[in-house]
Amino acid sequence: MADGLDNLGMASPQSALDFAGIGALRGKAQQRADKATRETATQFEAMFIQEMLKSMRATVEKNDLLSSDAADTFEQMYDRELSVQLAKRNTLGIADVVVKAVERNNAQGPAFKAKAEPMPLNRSAESMAIQRDALPMKLMRPEKFNLAPRPGAMTSKGSAE
Repeated sequence: MADGLDNLGMASPQSALDFAGIGALRGKAQQRADKATRETATQFEAMFIQEMLKSMRATVEKNDLLSSDAADTFEQMYDRELSVQLAKRNTLGIADVVVKAVERNNAQGPAFKAKAEPMPLNRSAESMAIQRDALPMKLMRPEKFNLAPRPGAMTSKGSAE
């Protein structure tokens, strides 16, 4: 890309403040969505890098002698331009991930419709017979759980033994 023109002859945003390039990107998105998706993902990566730089700078303790509003403004402008240039180089690869996700979400489903087919039953297995004549089994407490009550403990009748 020479002079900020891509292969379609349209200007792409060259800096964070290039509003004409952003307008051209909007027009390009209406004509060729795949090219606009890549550039939009690159701009998203630039915004991500800018926020990362902003958070990193917030952790550094500032010296009162060297800090001023002008220096803060310059740092913000520098971070904005640095983030745009780093995103153009695809430094972190976030744009690639965004483009793949958009393409995956916009992909058309399969051209065929799956038809459910009934599963064959296994006729060779024998079923269990239910014995209707059998008497119900009596439940009994295992002997090891039958404990003698402690002396002086309350029983279920409310009296002490």
